[in-house]
Amino acid sequence: MPVFKRNRGRIFGVQFSAKEQKAIDAEILRQCAEFDKKNEHEMDALILWLLHEKFGFGKKRLRAFYDSFSTELDALVKRYEMGDEDKAWLCAYKLKQYGIDIAEWNEEVRE
Repeated sequence: MPVFKRNRGRIFGVQFSAKEQKAIDAEILRQCAEFDKKNEHEMDALILWLLHEKFGFGKKRLRAFYDSFSTELDALVKRYEMGDEDKAWLCAYKLKQYGIDIAEWNEEVRE
């Protein structure tokens, strides 16, 4: 049972047991994975469209990229024995080793 934190009779927080917190974390990860699956088609379409429009990829090159992307991503995750939820982190980490800081690029775009 969660322990409610109170101040002057008002609840301002809650402390879950380790088991409850683990269940909450697992549910959050499940919902994130579900969200990723729902948006996968749109992300694939956006990436392929940009490769076509900005870099001139034709149908054959787009299909080659599409076919190899998933395979390479799965191989990378397996090589590091990580779960699906770690794919984005791992790719960002490997790009950073190459000298590309995605977080920094995102900040530049936001400014």
